[in-house]
Amino acid sequence: MTGKSRLYYLDNLKVFLIILVIMHHVGQAYGATGGGWFYSYPGDRVKPLEFFFVFNASFFMGLFFFISGYFFPQSFDRHGTGKFIKDKLVRFGIPLLFAYFLMAPLLEYVKYVHYVHQISFKDFYIRILQKYGLTVTYPDGLHFVHLWFVEHLLVYSILYAAVRAVLQRCVPSLPITTARQARLYIIIPFILVLGIVTDLMRRSWGFPTDRWISLFGFIQMEPAHLPQYLSLLVLGILAYRWSFLDSITTPRNILWFLPGLGIYVVTVIQLFTAGLQQALFMRDYREALFCVGVCIGLLALFKTLFNRTGRIMQLLSENAFGAYIIHVPIVVAFQYAFDPVRAGAFTLFVIVSLLSIPASFLVSVLLRFIPGVKRVL
Repeated sequence: MTGKSRLYYLDNLKVFLIILVIMHHVGQAYGATGGGWFYSYPGDRVKPLEFFFVFNASFFMGLFFFISGYFFPQSFDRHGTGKFIKDKLVRFGIPLLFAYFLMAPLLEYVKYVHYVHQISFKDFYIRILQKYGLTVTYPDGLHFVHLWFVEHLLVYSILYAAVRAVLQRCVPSLPITTARQARLYIIIPFILVLGIVTDLMRRSWGFPTDRWISLFGFIQMEPAHLPQYLSLLVLGILAYRWSFLDSITTPRNILWFLPGLGIYVVTVIQLFTAGLQQALFMRDYREALFCVGVCIGLLALFKTLFNRTGRIMQLLSENAFGAYIIHVPIVVAFQYAFDPVRAGAFTLFVIVSLLSIPASFLVSVLLRFIPGVKRVL
C-alpha cells in the first residue's frame, strides 16, 4: 500500500489494540479472571480489573479480525492464490511453530517449577509429549498460547484463498461492486443476529466464556466468542469489497460510543445495585451491542483524529505484530521478577504494564534487525 493510500488510522488503531492486549495479559495475574495464567499473584487480587477484562474481551479481538479481514482481498488481488498462501504460511506459520514447540513449553515449565516442584526442562517436555502427544491441549500441554489468533488468521486466509480460487474458475472476472453504505437498518439486525448466535453458542451448545477446545485436534479456540470473530472477519472482507469502511468512519459515527459504552455502564451499575442476575440479563445481546458500538466508534474516532503518522507511530506500527507475538514471555518475565516485591496487586499491574508495553515493542525492533525476520515480524 502506497503512502498516499495507506490507512494510517488503522495502523494507529492496531497499536492501541496491541497495548490493550498487553495490559489485558498483565492483568491476568493480578485481577479476578476465569481463565488461567502462567503466574499468579499470591496476595489479594484487584476485583475491579474484571470489568477491564470484560470490556476488552467484548470487542478487541473481534476488531482485530475485522481489520485483518479488510486486508485479505487486496493482498490476494496483488499476489494471487499461490503467493498469498505462501506469504501467510511464512508470516503466520513460523510464529505458530515457535509458540507451539518452544514458547508454550517454556511458559508451562516456569509455572510448573514455581508452583509444583523442580524438574529439568527436558524431562518436563518429555512428560508433556507422553501425556498429551502433539495434540493441541490448552492450557496444560502443547498449545499456541495467545497465538491462537494467528492460527485462526492462517486457517481463515487459506479458506479465503480457496473460495477465491473457486470463484476465479467459475467467474473469471469478478463484477465491479459499487460502494455501499452501512445503514442503520443493516447494523441493528446484525447486532440482533450476533446476540442470538452467541447466546446459542454459550447456553444451548454448552460453550461458556473461558472454555477452550482443540477443534480437529489442532485448532485452539474459545467457541464463546467465535460468532463475533467470524462475523467481523467477514464484515472486514466485505468492507473492502463494498467500500463501506468510509461510511462507518465519518465523524458522526463516533456517536456509536454512546450505545456501546452506555450498555456497558448500565451493566456495571446494575451489578452493584440490582445484583448479578439482573446485570447478566440478555448478556449476549448487550455484548453484541457493546462490540458493534465500540468498534464503529473507535474506527470513526481514529479516522477523524488519528489518520496521520510520524516517526514514533510509524515505528510502533511496523512493530505491532512483532510486539503481539513476543509480548507474553516478556509480561510473564516481569511478573515473576516482581514476585518478591510486596506491593499491592494494582500497583504491580500498573508497573508491569508500563514496563511490558515498551519492552515488547523494543524487543520486536531488535529482532527485526536480524536478516529475514522482517518477513515474519
